[in-house]
Amino acid sequence: MALGPVNVPGNETAELEDIRRLAETANETANSAKGTSTEAKSTADAALKAANGAASTAGDAKDVANEAKELAQSGKGTAEKALETANAAKETADGMSGKVDEALQTSKNAQDSASSALEAVKKLTSTINAVPSQSGVLVYTGGVLTPTWNNYDPAQLDMTGATSGTDAKEYTVTFTPKSELQWADGTKTGKQVTWKITKATISPPTQSGSLTYTGSPQSPVWSGYDSGKMTIGGVTSGTNAGSYDATATPTANYQWSGGTSEARTVTWTIGKAAGSLTLNPTSLALNVSSLTKTITVNRAGDGAITVQSGSAAIAEAKLSGTTITVTGKSKGSTAITVKVAAGTNHTAPTNKTCSVEVTMPTSTLKDNSWETIGQVSAAGQGANYWSVGDTKAISINGTVAGYSFSSFSVDAFIIGFNHNSTKEGNNKIHWLIGKVGGKLVGLCDNNYSSEVTSSNGFHMNTSQSNSGGWSGSAMRKTVLGNSGTPTSPPSGSLLAALPSDLRKVMKSVTKYTDNTGGGSNTASYVTSTTDYLFLLAEYEVFGERHYANSAEQNSQAQYAYFKSGNSRVAYKHSSVSTAVWWWLRSPDYNNRSNFCSVRADGTYDGIFASWSAAVLAGFVT
Repeated sequence: MALGPVNVPGNETAELEDIRRLAETANETANSAKGTSTEAKSTADAALKAANGAASTAGDAKDVANEAKELAQSGKGTAEKALETANAAKETADGMSGKVDEALQTSKNAQDSASSALEAVKKLTSTINAVPSQSGVLVYTGGVLTPTWNNYDPAQLDMTGATSGTDAKEYTVTFTPKSELQWADGTKTGKQVTWKITKATISPPTQSGSLTYTGSPQSPVWSGYDSGKMTIGGVTSGTNAGSYDATATPTANYQWSGGTSEARTVTWTIGKAAGSLTLNPTSLALNVSSLTKTITVNRAGDGAITVQSGSAAIAEAKLSGTTITVTGKSKGSTAITVKVAAGTNHTAPTNKTCSVEVTMPTSTLKDNSWETIGQVSAAGQGANYWSVGDTKAISINGTVAGYSFSSFSVDAFIIGFNHNSTKEGNNKIHWLIGKVGGKLVGLCDNNYSSEVTSSNGFHMNTSQSNSGGWSGSAMRKTVLGNSGTPTSPPSGSLLAALPSDLRKVMKSVTKYTDNTGGGSNTASYVTSTTDYLFLLAEYEVFGERHYANSAEQNSQAQYAYFKSGNSRVAYKHSSVSTAVWWWLRSPDYNNRSNFCSVRADGTYDGIFASWSAAVLAGFVT
């Protein structure tokens, strides 16, 4: 290069000093760059520029020194002086060169430090170290929810995607660094992050209140049930009492406590209705005429029925379906207890009882009540317990056709069982009043064996006439009382004077007799009457016809008592040593004034209708 003016050493030294100061300033600037990255970079750039200038000046100085050396060596000017000057310049240049190199290295080091510091600061301020994450928990409310984020600075990151939501599920958003920023891994692409709305927690429903069996389908009312939060399935309706399993399943945005969402069994019940029990009848009277009767059990539902007799020795009870058959075994009182267990749809009702009274006859006639006798008779069982001729005492009390009886005790006795049943009816015991002390007696008034034409007297009629026969006679209507009934007997009649317990079991009987009279043997005169008290007919006592209408025997039969040969002699009821003649109901066929009778010696005869004679009245039970 062209050799310019050579600077004197003093000038070179000043210039180098300037260079040194510039290097020092660069070094200080590099050190200060550690504090502030922007200032460090600026200072480092200035130091580098100064260093480069110094290096250039040093180079130029070296070039001048070399040229001076060359000039000195070439001998131009004062050789020695030039050489001396050249050497001095060279030394100075060499010294400056070392210092410049040192300053250059220092400047480079400063630049490197500044660059490193700048790079560190730049990296520190432009790097996003953490990806945002959801902060806390969001629980479904039915409204729009927006998450809160950890490590999210909207000045550094752009957020896109599902930034809010309603339903319980996972959502995805994308976070992207703004243009001058980057992730810690050096990338700038968006990162996807999921966030979540958690399902709301609910509890399974429970049955509200209670249901009781009605016979119709029923569904429960649910407590805690919300159709928007859960669905109900399984068995939701029932008829019979019992437990049923419904199922509850959370809808999409709900879950059970514990975090599960599967269907859960929810048990509900229909309670049993109150049971009921009735018996029909609630009391039974068993006797020989009806030793077996039934009780109908009426109960709600299908509960098992059990039956127990208080005494099987008195009455036995057997169950078939809802019918209890009770059979009397011996005389006495007991009760049939009926129990019904709880059934499918009903609770067990209170036990019920049916009282049972069993009346059984004894073989001793007088030991049986008239009620029992009536029962035996109704059953057609009289002959199985008693015999013809057996007696039972009765008490006659009252005025009969003007004659007063004051609790007169007389025996009624059996004269036949089911006598002449084809004409007079089955299941009847025939009786005659009466006996006293074992003797056949007739009831006699004070006019015995004399004519009585007034309304009082034990006569057949008030006149000497059999007209009207048995049917129209005063004896039948007034004295005996067949114009009434046992429950409503005519006043002043024998029927009214009999004991009430006997009258309760007395039955009517059909009797065939000449009911026209007038002294004729006309068959058509024989017709029927319905009587409660009656006199015997000629054929019923003797078993043969003497003075009666010959047609009577066609509808009559001799009573077993007389057929067996028992005496027909009767005595006065008030004087059992006095034999009397006694009335028969058959009119005398050949004498219009008479009715047939039994003489005091027990033979057949006929007497004026208006005369008073003994009365032996018959009846049936």
